[in-house]
Amino acid sequence: MFSQSERLTDAMRSVFVELLVHGPMSRAEVARRLALSPSALTKVTKPFIETGYLREQLTGEGPSTVGRPSQPLQVDASRMSFVGIKLTADELYAVRTDLAATIQEETQRTLIDHDIDNVLGQIAQTVADLTEEDRPLSAVGISLAGTATPSDPVVHTSPFLGWSQLPLARLVEEAVAVPTVLDNDVRALTAVQQWFGEGVGHSSFALITVGAGIGCGMVIGDRLVTGRSGATGLVGHLAIDDRGPMCEQGHRGCARAYASSPAIRRSVATALDRPELTFDDCLAMARDETRDGHPVARRVLDEAGTALGQIVATVANITGPELVILSGEAVHMYEVCADAFQTALARHTHWTSTPVPVVVKPFAFNEWARGAAVTALQHLLLHR
Repeated sequence: MFSQSERLTDAMRSVFVELLVHGPMSRAEVARRLALSPSALTKVTKPFIETGYLREQLTGEGPSTVGRPSQPLQVDASRMSFVGIKLTADELYAVRTDLAATIQEETQRTLIDHDIDNVLGQIAQTVADLTEEDRPLSAVGISLAGTATPSDPVVHTSPFLGWSQLPLARLVEEAVAVPTVLDNDVRALTAVQQWFGEGVGHSSFALITVGAGIGCGMVIGDRLVTGRSGATGLVGHLAIDDRGPMCEQGHRGCARAYASSPAIRRSVATALDRPELTFDDCLAMARDETRDGHPVARRVLDEAGTALGQIVATVANITGPELVILSGEAVHMYEVCADAFQTALARHTHWTSTPVPVVVKPFAFNEWARGAAVTALQHLLLHR
């Protein structure tokens, strides 16, 4: 099962994913949710049970029932292993997970430089370190900021790493002898939320990330949106105010110029002539309750919150999500600019709608790496 030579039917994929994401559950509940007859469900699940990918939940593992136990079906998550890798400009973060995206082991390496031979060597060593002797890997997933999709082995652009038209998946696959899948890092983070995080139970949601840049991943009608050549969710240069500050690409008053962590740090440091300030220094100055925050830092953070609120409202107006997840390495700024964010969200939400529910989820970089592992898992299950 899940071998290169054996293809899964649509019904097999649906049943397995339903149990992986929402299980354990009884056969009757699976059949009801997927509109399958009992005989059809038996036919679909039989190969999974015979190969050990599905098993009956033992008595006492789940909630108690009156009378004869229904013996719910559940996925044996230990049957497959994945390595997920998140590349930043400076670091490599990696995790090994099981089928349910539970992290079994994790590691981190500082990138020596962006030379592909050096990065490839570090990736290969990381995969070797995370591979168990008695459990070969099913796939490797790699995520990074830039243009990449699971259906394409090439990184077309990666600004932070300086790569262009690089066949990274093929190079890694040759180096580690394991199927390798690429994806944009925000989309990979969206994938793990779709199956194993805040997005479970929502057929449509958006993930907005704030950090070195501004990103957006979307699930619409239970499908993770990829778009042409992976070009979706490009909200970083959405116009906020054409009288505003300039971003590094020369766009005046765009979202990135207001709300990215480098832009916030630069605005405060320049205004105060204090180049030594860090992003977290700026947050601390803005939240200083003893004097209602430093006025310059307070203004910059309020403007950032306003920009983020406008971005979320715009995405919600266009896609109509049930939920927006706000995340990224700089999302802790939300506690400083929440009022400005909520005000802008309400102001820019279409008058026929109510503001979309927003969940703020700070994630460490291992969660981005976990997303890369889920990208590999989804590609294996849904496209084979």
